[in-house]
Amino acid sequence: AAVAQDNIELGKKYYDAERYDQALPYLQKAVAAGDADSKARLATMIFGMQVPSYSMDRDKALAMFDEAIEQGSVYAIERKGFCTLLMGDDTKEAKMAGIELLKEASEKGSGDASAELYEFYRDGIQSFASGEDYLPANDSIAMAYLQKACDQDNLTGKAYIGMYTYNGTNGYEKDEIFGVQMLEEALAMSERFFTTDCLEPAKCLCGYYRANGMADKAKPIEALLKRYHPTEYK
Repeated sequence: AAVAQDNIELGKKYYDAERYDQALPYLQKAVAAGDADSKARLATMIFGMQVPSYSMDRDKALAMFDEAIEQGSVYAIERKGFCTLLMGDDTKEAKMAGIELLKEASEKGSGDASAELYEFYRDGIQSFASGEDYLPANDSIAMAYLQKACDQDNLTGKAYIGMYTYNGTNGYEKDEIFGVQMLEEALAMSERFFTTDCLEPAKCLCGYYRANGMADKAKPIEALLKRYHPTEYK
């Protein structure tokens, strides 16, 4: 049991770090031991063509997602929805199927799915080929999902609502102390994902630190912003 758990944790660690070659053997062992979330991670890698031996075998990836969902993995529902939306067919039917999967995962407690729904409703979804609106942007629905993500203890939800609270925007009453608290909670959850996925909130927190004589706290965040966002943050 300890060995199986080690494989699950190491597979997740390397998967989250996008070190897919290192993640692969641990995920394969965890899948063989019956772990559904590991199966969803491996399916995501296959769908995204990160596993050369399964290159382009998206039918295999979709079957693995469905097997993991059958095992009860909410994470697999979210991953299947995410892959369908970002890497699936460029049709309205496929995109809306992805949205429905994220809604299902969100209802079952996935903060990641709620945060992704916030982004899709904030920006809308258009056809790559024709520019047709598959999902019109809707700020009120987007903000409802963002609050839900925050309530589900999701990093992105905390980061953006922290920023909106700090600035007093998007319907949130201005409260700099509470806003900074939320931003710091998001940062503590994952320094890397805070800087990669939450550019504007990260810039907001750095601005607060520098304005209040805490440049030493801002510098490591700024270094990561320059690394992960070299064109947007200089």
